[in-house]
Amino acid sequence: MQVSLHHGSRAVDTRRSLCQDRPAGSLGPEFIRQHEQLHGGGALNSIGSVLYAPQNSSTEGKVFVNLLGPLEILDECGNSITPAPAKMRALVALLSAHPGVVMTTQQMQVALWPDNPPRTATTAMQVYVSRLRKHLDANGTPQGAIATRPSGYVLDDGDYVIDHQVFRSLVRQADHAESENRIEDAVEMLQQALLLRRGPALADLRMLPALNAIGRRFDEQMLATFGRKAELELNLDRHARLIPELIAMAAEHPLHEHIHQLLMLCLYRSGRAAEALSIYARLRELLIDAAGLEPSATTQRLQHRILQLDMRLSGADALAA
Repeated sequence: MQVSLHHGSRAVDTRRSLCQDRPAGSLGPEFIRQHEQLHGGGALNSIGSVLYAPQNSSTEGKVFVNLLGPLEILDECGNSITPAPAKMRALVALLSAHPGVVMTTQQMQVALWPDNPPRTATTAMQVYVSRLRKHLDANGTPQGAIATRPSGYVLDDGDYVIDHQVFRSLVRQADHAESENRIEDAVEMLQQALLLRRGPALADLRMLPALNAIGRRFDEQMLATFGRKAELELNLDRHARLIPELIAMAAEHPLHEHIHQLLMLCLYRSGRAAEALSIYARLRELLIDAAGLEPSATTQRLQHRILQLDMRLSGADALAA
């Protein structure tokens, strides 16, 4: 790949030559290999939060923008090129959350200055965009990715790999696999999607309401995907292996009833009914303390059925029965 970067080209060439000898990160190459095993070589041209594997040309010249955790921008070698200034990071996050969509100047000003935008906000915005472009250019990224439009700015994501886009692509592939009754393939796709999570989305930018809302939306999508994967694995009788994952998720989301329902069901199917009932008791206690609410009718019904040793809990769609 030829790159024209004016004065920065020598530094970029040096960095690229060094990355050829750089050990590949454990997640990136594994992520690529696993996906290509399922879909064939070349099937994946965007791979989320990964480190560069020299033998795989699909990453050459790419810039990786990761929002499913603290903001992170990686060059093709997996080196961090995330800008330090908070306003620049917020700009990248906002544009990357809506790739290909023009973000108006007003939307961006409200996002960056939610309480009281300065009178010079428009000029300041132009300055931050200019600095961001220079920062990305100096680090060897493709030029022109952040384009100016009459009403604002847009990220042209042709050379940018954005993790939430990869996440959605994998979920769509899981939908297709499930529709063809390839349940194991669907589970694998969802597992690959979940690997993109590095913590709460945009965790370092949650102080800005607009980015907090985006981060919460991504987190909810991730949580729903985890629940769906667990349900599919239950249908494959993988209840025992699910328990550690569900315990961790229940600890992270102590008031999330569906996660606790799945954990209770896995414990029951593993011959651990007493532990399943203790999970219910703990959830009930937390819900009452936090919101003055009893568990939902579905959760209460599950607890009653465990007490009754209901054999239907061993069948498919046990939670819906």
